[in-house]
Amino acid sequence: MNWTDVFWVRDDPNPDFSNEEERAERAERLLDTVPELTAMDPIEGVVEACRRVGFRPFDCETLRLLARRTGNFPLSIERREGPPRYEMETGWAQDALRSSQEENPDFWEDDALVQEAARQAPCVWAKVKAELDREARRVERALSRSRP
Repeated sequence: MNWTDVFWVRDDPNPDFSNEEERAERAERLLDTVPELTAMDPIEGVVEACRRVGFRPFDCETLRLLARRTGNFPLSIERREGPPRYEMETGWAQDALRSSQEENPDFWEDDALVQEAARQAPCVWAKVKAELDREARRVERALSRSRP
């Protein structure tokens, strides 16, 4: 099952990328200790905790914490017209692993997310990994044939 959430985002012209690991740990602690956050919908709670420490809903650390805490992985993130808002579709680990790299770069370009999905859905990961390996070998063979 997939979920779609819409997040209003204040686009900061100079986002803060400092101390990301420390801020991610603080967001996780907030989720464990702040009653207001523990009472929220799990996805909204993670996004709000991350927002409180300076992350946006689609930042890598937010997506990683979302995966670890709720089991939800990004399937697509799209900016909507008008005021700054983003629509984020999430699903289970197997859904993310079955998504294409073109459709879901936010997932596939983040090795930590891929590894977390592989941990949560090892059977699906084994099939996906085998397919990726076959494709890599096919490309390698094609490249080696084209070289003089």
